[in-house]
Amino acid sequence: MLSNRKISVVWNLLKVIFAIALVWYFLSWVDLGELYDLWERVRITHLLATIALYSILTLLKAYRYQQILIEQKTRYLRVLNIIVLQNSISNFLANSAGLASFLALLHIEENVKVRKSGLTFVIIKIGDLFAVWLFSIVCSFLLWNRVGELHSAILFFLVLVGIGFVFFFFAWFWRRVFISLANRVMFLLKLTRFSFFRQVVDALEAFAEMPQSMVFTIVYKAFGLSLIYNFITLIWMVVSMNAFQLPVDALSILFVSCILQLFTMIPVSVFGGLGITEVTSLYLYTLLGVPSTELSIILVGWRILYYVTNLLLVLYLPIYALFIEPKIPSK
Repeated sequence: MLSNRKISVVWNLLKVIFAIALVWYFLSWVDLGELYDLWERVRITHLLATIALYSILTLLKAYRYQQILIEQKTRYLRVLNIIVLQNSISNFLANSAGLASFLALLHIEENVKVRKSGLTFVIIKIGDLFAVWLFSIVCSFLLWNRVGELHSAILFFLVLVGIGFVFFFFAWFWRRVFISLANRVMFLLKLTRFSFFRQVVDALEAFAEMPQSMVFTIVYKAFGLSLIYNFITLIWMVVSMNAFQLPVDALSILFVSCILQLFTMIPVSVFGGLGITEVTSLYLYTLLGVPSTELSIILVGWRILYYVTNLLLVLYLPIYALFIEPKIPSK
């Protein structure tokens, strides 16, 4: 019988192989001869705006966590350092590794219990899903006549997520009964052998122990900040695609971005969604009338810009270590 560590290694290896296969498929659509003309398409103002918006998103992401953990008296600049490191690991390695670093560093540097930080992560992710779900409903309604081939898939995902929120709000109001039942099911199915489900159990138990007033405050705050965060994310996607003069309207970019946001929440991506983002975008934008040859070149440029932006933000780490960390008193 495989140990948890071996299962984790095999699972991550499968994710890497899956990403490589998708990248290989995507590159088959790329005309390498046109890569030389890629930078002639770049709009410098949009490119700089893309970097600025992504920086704002990083600042806001740290602010969200710091606000949800405000009773822990976490320091914003230290949380920002943890978020930049988490983003870097998630985008250049795997989401699971980024999450592990986030939980560990909050515990080491800010003395936040893993159960508490895990619960915060789960609530914020649920808030993100709720925001993307709402934006997806609006974009799908406005583009309904242009995405006839996707009607069944769109309805399936929107209804499925909607049912999930029915359960979430049930758990919110009657959380002790629901969480006790959910934990029992996971123990019966022996899912707690896996680290991910153990973290879920810890988060649920922490959620059950919280006072009702605190639960309402945290959920309202998380969902409100998630709406703002994901609204800016959609603006960032529109601006970043227009940085390479993508020949499609803003509403189409918003629709595709909502679908991509939903996909990023499925724990199968590595290297910042490499492969999944490109192949999904290639299919959806082609469906909306964008020539595949032109689109593939633009997606290559977008991926390069995405990695460069993340590398620029990594500069905060040595700045923090050299000039900010020495001035912050230890907890």
